[in-house]
Amino acid sequence: MSTPLKSYLGRSIDLLRRSTAKVVQSEPTPTALPSTIFSFDSSHPPVDKIDQFGLGSDIEVGGLSTCNLALIPSSSSSSSSPPPPSTHGNDEGVESSYSHMAFYGYLSTKIPQSKLGQIRTGYAGFRNISKPTLFGQDNWDLELYSHLKVKVGYRGWEGWRNRWVVNIGIDGRPKSDVFQHRLELPPTPTSSSSKIPLDPFTFPSQPTSFSTLYLPLSSFVLIKKGVISHSPIPMPKSSIRTIGFALLGRDRGDDGPSAPTQSQQGLLKSFRLGGWGKSDASEVEDDKELKALLEEDQPSTSAKAQTPRRSTGSPTTGYHRVGGVTTEKIPASTARNGGIDEVTSGLEEREGYFELCVKSVEAVRWDPESDEVGDV
Repeated sequence: MSTPLKSYLGRSIDLLRRSTAKVVQSEPTPTALPSTIFSFDSSHPPVDKIDQFGLGSDIEVGGLSTCNLALIPSSSSSSSSPPPPSTHGNDEGVESSYSHMAFYGYLSTKIPQSKLGQIRTGYAGFRNISKPTLFGQDNWDLELYSHLKVKVGYRGWEGWRNRWVVNIGIDGRPKSDVFQHRLELPPTPTSSSSKIPLDPFTFPSQPTSFSTLYLPLSSFVLIKKGVISHSPIPMPKSSIRTIGFALLGRDRGDDGPSAPTQSQQGLLKSFRLGGWGKSDASEVEDDKELKALLEEDQPSTSAKAQTPRRSTGSPTTGYHRVGGVTTEKIPASTARNGGIDEVTSGLEEREGYFELCVKSVEAVRWDPESDEVGDV
């Protein structure tokens, strides 16, 4: 078992070795051979350990969603009684063959009655943990690459299949800022209308179907504190600190039902930030750009009184599909009388099992027209 100090020194030595090799092998025209970011498939070693990743969900702020990570053995090496998920990993001295990593759990957009108006629910995600060294953060430099190549599959409730995103954190930017891209998972036989939890260690009669997706690094969008930035910038590719996956059960702007209040003091008192449970209005006050954007988009008081929250439709860019949110036409008198339960009864609260199966993530230089991965 490696100690934190041993891992720290190992990363430092590895970073020094790679940096030295770059200088010694400096080429007039550097090549861009495919570079492995993560691998969870024993046929493409080394397999990344589970303890190199952090995960979280809305349960940390009082929600109901759960999540876990586990390396899934290949069918040829599976045992009748696998160890608990927390012990799964390629421990030293243990020879195991793995098929993929599963990020699985039960996502719910429901808000406990005691938390109404206080939290945002319906999210779960994971990413690699930061890798400090003696020489600073050990980051990925992807300047020579054009795409992330992701080999991924999905099992679970069909309602969550198209709600996934890839998040990239950049060294030097606030940790609440991420560059994000949708993960367009195709329909598979292993996604269904059933919301019942599955056992990721049980091999079904229908094997998990994996797809290879190419995500353009130039298409990642800046998300500031859970909101698409009003001033988009290209993603810096030379200092990538973290890469992760997230399941977003709610649409942007949909924070669920709110608890009744005796007085509302303007937009910033009733606004709940979208993303990872942040709901402090002071965060909006400190960000003039975000505040101006919200005030511009905020409907008038009379419009809000007559119309419940509804789906905004898909943006013209195709970024972030808006899910099926049902609404009911509610008399304005009901809204004016403070009937919160009636106003929010049209919003569809959703829940179900999810299981994202990841084999690998690579940085590649890819030409979509020729459908070939280049090396220059």
